[in-house]
Amino acid sequence: MANNTTTYRVQRALTEPEMTAITAEIDAARDTGGILAAVVRTVFGALLATIGESLASYGPGHKLDPRQFAVPATQWTAISEACTNRASAFGARVTIALELVNVMPSSYDDPSAVIPSRPTVDHRPYEHVLTVSREATDVIAACTRHCDALARHFGEHSREHRDAASSWQPNLALLFSMDFGAATSVRRDGDLSLLVSCGSGFTYGIIFHPIPRRCARAHCTAVISDDGTARTCRRDDLACEDGAHVPAYPLDAPAPGSWSFHS
Repeated sequence: MANNTTTYRVQRALTEPEMTAITAEIDAARDTGGILAAVVRTVFGALLATIGESLASYGPGHKLDPRQFAVPATQWTAISEACTNRASAFGARVTIALELVNVMPSSYDDPSAVIPSRPTVDHRPYEHVLTVSREATDVIAACTRHCDALARHFGEHSREHRDAASSWQPNLALLFSMDFGAATSVRRDGDLSLLVSCGSGFTYGIIFHPIPRRCARAHCTAVISDDGTARTCRRDDLACEDGAHVPAYPLDAPAPGSWSFHS
């Protein structure tokens, strides 16, 4: 977000009729490309008219630089929200949000800028088709059991349980999100990990990252496996000379860790 000391070719608030026309064009878009085209056509059409220019003056040899123009931050946000809301129909909320950074003007602070009231329209498809392989259902159940096991072993309010549960729950809820399309396929990608393919073509993973069971003795860098065997990454790494390693968590304990989103 730019500050008020920056010099722009045009820096002004859009009028209420202009804002209404912009959001109407966005709502009428038939695909993600149409949304971006509507933004460029309407927003810069209005701003360029201020200095007696039009989009017709620009092309491959004379490109328009969005950073040379600015609208109030509140109007910038309203236009962005209209775009991402419309993009919900195509499972492209995230894609549009990223693209808008490249095509929208800069912004500045103006609390008095007009934001026309408009009815909230839910552009998402009516149904979300979620296909989960039977192996993936086993993984989902295993992840829930793993969180429960951490609570039993380390305590419900322990960091081990909190970190795992607080990362698993939002990632599980993400499977039901329509931000990436109204058709989602979930497959197994490991004992506690999932691979997710979306109707928009976007694919991501929900991956569990266990915390290695290290030796708790000072100056020892050994990692201890479930069977009690210890190893170091390099031959010259420090390790307990007597081999009496002290596991940071018990051998029979569920592995602490957390889930993360990987695109």
